[in-house]
Amino acid sequence: MSGRKIFLAGGTGVLGRRVTPLLVEAGHDVTVNTRNPAAAEAVGNVGATAVTVDLFDAAAVAEAVEPFDAVVNIATAIPTGPAAGLKKNWLMNDRIRTEAAANLAAGLASGDRYVGESITFPYVDRGDEWIDESVERTYSSATESVAAAEATAASVDGVALRFAMFSADDSGHNADLFRAARMGVFGLPGGPDAFISWVHIDDAATAVLAALDAPAGIYNVAEPDPVRRADHMSALASAFGKRRRLRGLPAALVKLGGPPVETIARSQRISSDAFASATGWSPKHRMVEEWTA
Repeated sequence: MSGRKIFLAGGTGVLGRRVTPLLVEAGHDVTVNTRNPAAAEAVGNVGATAVTVDLFDAAAVAEAVEPFDAVVNIATAIPTGPAAGLKKNWLMNDRIRTEAAANLAAGLASGDRYVGESITFPYVDRGDEWIDESVERTYSSATESVAAAEATAASVDGVALRFAMFSADDSGHNADLFRAARMGVFGLPGGPDAFISWVHIDDAATAVLAALDAPAGIYNVAEPDPVRRADHMSALASAFGKRRRLRGLPAALVKLGGPPVETIARSQRISSDAFASATGWSPKHRMVEEWTA
């Protein structure tokens, strides 16, 4: 379907900066929520409209969303670097995935479309086996709020996209990864034989666009053919001129980080076949190749 009237939350973040122009180019009438004047100008420059709404004010959100026939909620507040190790730094992200998401969905009329963001990290460790949407999930303090986010999407027959680990050159997460690589370290937990699944930010953006017309449900969104951490360690080492494969993080450090870190260390070979079959979406980027490019 083209020509929707879309309220976009999170349209000025790393993902949103890609999603906003895609939605406009697809013929949608897009309004982006932002508090930042500079970001509001950027929103206007790509043909969207900027507004300012407190997502935690249920009455204000209901009034703002009422004229729209779709809400795309990709708002997050995910901490980076050492800050991610402290539970208190996840509280705002949790509020966005619970309180703000519920407010946004509640403002839609029956039959309108809701697209929300989730993540793949809660899937259990499956070793070499592929992970589809039916695989068991267990949650940590850093991920339990995604269950609420998915329940919100389901409550309005919407779509929840379980994204694999984002990779974006303009993100703090990539900056941290590259900083560690320069020191010869692979800055993510997990053994070298464990699979790790990414999704390039441009592929994630096209997935959001495709989700507007997907059958209601929960879908994985990841790169094609994920590989093991060892392959990424070698590719990043080559990209940064290292003679040897990057070293992994010490197991003791991973254990010290507790369940949130151990969750990320799981072997996850994520399949996006269901979403591709439902929408025709096709990811273009394999991260092990992107590092050397």
